[in-house]
Amino acid sequence: MTSGNRPTPARNPRYPSRPIGAPGTPSVFALAFVVILVPGVLAYLLLHWAGLPLGAACLLGLLAVFLGLGFFPTVLRRLGWVPAKKRRS
Repeated sequence: MTSGNRPTPARNPRYPSRPIGAPGTPSVFALAFVVILVPGVLAYLLLHWAGLPLGAACLLGLLAVFLGLGFFPTVLRRLGWVPAKKRRS
């Protein structure tokens, strides 16, 4: 540990250490679970509870999972966990 707010230097210069308080791998997996899997399961449960046939409820739940997969990179960028893409000039 170093004094002040500076992160400790990386052991391998190719892979710099993350700053103190930055999200780690378990945080990203937990966020993926919340953004991708939970909405799909909730959509399936609500639609099946509302009386939709099993096949239709499953397919719409799967659609919710695919939508979550599409939004996940955007969520990571907005939280600042992944740097934004550099735009070409």
